[in-house]
Amino acid sequence: MSVIGIVCEFNPFHNGHKHLIDSVKQRGDVIVCVMSGNYVQRGEPAIFPKDVRVEMALKCGADVVLELPFVYATSSAEIFARNAVKILDAFGCDKLAFGTEMADINGISNAVDIFLGNDFDDKINMYLYQGLSYPVARQKAFDEYDCSFDISSPNNILAVEYVKAIRQLNSEMMPLPIKRIGAGYNDDFAYDDFASATYIRKLINAQETYENYIPENIFDIYVDTISKGLFLDKDKYNLIALTLLRDKVGSNLSSLANMAEGLENRIENAVKNSTNMYEILENIKTKRYTYSRLSRAILSMMFGVTSNDIMISVPYCRMLGFNTNKSTEIGVLIDNCKLPFVVNYSDFTKYDNPEIKRVFELENKSTDIYSLMLNTCSVCSKEMTYSPRKV
Repeated sequence: MSVIGIVCEFNPFHNGHKHLIDSVKQRGDVIVCVMSGNYVQRGEPAIFPKDVRVEMALKCGADVVLELPFVYATSSAEIFARNAVKILDAFGCDKLAFGTEMADINGISNAVDIFLGNDFDDKINMYLYQGLSYPVARQKAFDEYDCSFDISSPNNILAVEYVKAIRQLNSEMMPLPIKRIGAGYNDDFAYDDFASATYIRKLINAQETYENYIPENIFDIYVDTISKGLFLDKDKYNLIALTLLRDKVGSNLSSLANMAEGLENRIENAVKNSTNMYEILENIKTKRYTYSRLSRAILSMMFGVTSNDIMISVPYCRMLGFNTNKSTEIGVLIDNCKLPFVVNYSDFTKYDNPEIKRVFELENKSTDIYSLMLNTCSVCSKEMTYSPRKV
């Protein structure tokens, strides 16, 4: 039996995700997904609440879903990957599977060598000094080396960051790259029965059909969730985000995560002179910063996430859901987990650990606000009443 880890957002779950799970799961294996909660790495709220996405995953082959806390789920690819890998390693995974455009483990390993090299960061900084965005500066620095692996796509970058994290954590997990099929990460179209999560979100918001691009057995979950209004309302998100951001105007923003080189001043000016999130992003956009980087900085401002917060190494492992058919195997993994294991809110209260308290505080705060962003608002304190979903 293998315990296979997958880092995911499932925003929302689709055929490509099912393909990844089916590609690596053999009889008896345990699939452990560490999933972003109610916000995702591009700096936005998820389209569906995390409990809905957990149920989708469990019905499509996942055996355990653990949480990647808000503070890491909305950070850079490096912080996102490092803390996700730490959770999976602590839970006892012996393999890490991930989708990539190039399922070339040698190429990925060579890219990691470059990323960890003594002069790579210096080369990046040289290009940053020229006013280039971080992804462009990183690509230009990478191009100076002899490596066939392509780091231009988000999935390939994450692949490199996952393997880099495995090395840095001295983990014994074996990387298991799986070549992605169908539409690309941000493609605004479908390819046969495969569509990106970006495209599916667009179809949902436009009230157009998406049935062909998701596993048949979770179609009813989609329908039920949407009929109940448990999906992100972009107009509400705009209003709530602006309210939180305007409340922060005039406060000290320099200590917040993802702020640098006066970016906090640009954001503050944009907040004062904009009426929606699109305007804010347009008013602060330069060739130096990507939209995702700016969106993450805005989330940091909304919720008061500091640079110190994102440097906390993930302090706990939290269960979001599990497959009852694997209860015995999962119980053994929980007993041997190398991090404090949390199932219910009462578990959080047992630990007199300031880092656990801070990470959960941000989780709780962000979820309370997320619950107001849904088409049908839900009540407060959802994190304190959350119990793992069982399938």
